[in-house]
Amino acid sequence: MRRQTRRRLTQNVSRFYLGLGIFFVIGFLFFGTSSFFFAEEAPVNQTPINETIRLSNGETVTLHAWSYDTEMRTMRIRLTLDETPGNTNDHLFRYVYKARPDSEKEVVLLHDRSDQYVLELKDVPNDFDQLAVRIYGLDESQSIDALTPKERENSLLTSLYADRRTIEQANHTSSDETTFTRLFVEDELTETERQLEKAQQSVEAQRQQITRIDRDKEELEEELPYLSLDEQVEQENEIFDIGRKRDELTLELEKLEQSVVALEEKHDKLRVRLRELSI
Repeated sequence: MRRQTRRRLTQNVSRFYLGLGIFFVIGFLFFGTSSFFFAEEAPVNQTPINETIRLSNGETVTLHAWSYDTEMRTMRIRLTLDETPGNTNDHLFRYVYKARPDSEKEVVLLHDRSDQYVLELKDVPNDFDQLAVRIYGLDESQSIDALTPKERENSLLTSLYADRRTIEQANHTSSDETTFTRLFVEDELTETERQLEKAQQSVEAQRQQITRIDRDKEELEEELPYLSLDEQVEQENEIFDIGRKRDELTLELEKLEQSVVALEEKHDKLRVRLRELSI
C-alpha cells in the first residue's frame, strides 16, 4: 500500500513539473514571437518646435509650426531661416514621405519675406505617417535636377521631420500676407515672453546670491575682534575675496537687468505690432 502511494506521489510530481515546463515553453514562444503578430508602433520622429538648428553653411533655421488641413489635404510649415552675411545661395525646398525617400515632391512657397517662410505641401494623404522637408542651398546658376547625386547630397543643408501623430489640425483657407505676418509676430512675442521670464528669474537669483554674500561678509566682520592676529589676517583676506566676488556679481546683475529692460521694450513693440496687424 505504501509502495502504491509512493508511485502515485512520484507520478503527480512528474506531471506537475511536466506541466510547469510546458507552461514556460508556451510563454517563451508567445512572448518571443509576439512581434510577428503585434506590430510595434514606430517611434515619433518630429523636429523640435522653436529650437534653433545650425546648418552646415553657418545659417540657422527655426521651425515654428506644422499644421495639416484634413479637408484640403495640405500641410503648412512656418519657419525662420537666418542667412549668413554675404550668402548668395538660393534656398530650395522639397519633401519626401518616409515610405518613399527617393521620390521628392515640390513645395509651394506661400510666403517669403525677409527670413520668414511659409511652405505648403499639397495632396498629402491623411495616413501620410511621417515625412521630411529638405532644405537645399544652391548657387543661382544651379538647378536641382541637373545635380549629380553627390552634388545633391552636398547641397542639402538639413531636413525637417513631421510625424502624423503630433501635427496640429488647422484650416488653410486663408493665405494672405497679413495673416502670415501676424503668426510670425505671435511666435516672436511668445519667444520674447519666455526669454523675459527666464531673464527675470536670473536677476532674482543673482540678487539673492548677493544678499547671501553680504550676510556672510557681515558675519565674518563681526567675528574679527574675537580672533587672534593671525586668524584676523586670514579672515580679512577671506573678507576681501568675498568683496571682490560681490563686485563681479554686481556687474553681472547690471548686465542682466539691462537685458530685462531690452526684452521688456521688445515685448511692448511686438504687442503694438500685433495690435496693428489685427485691425
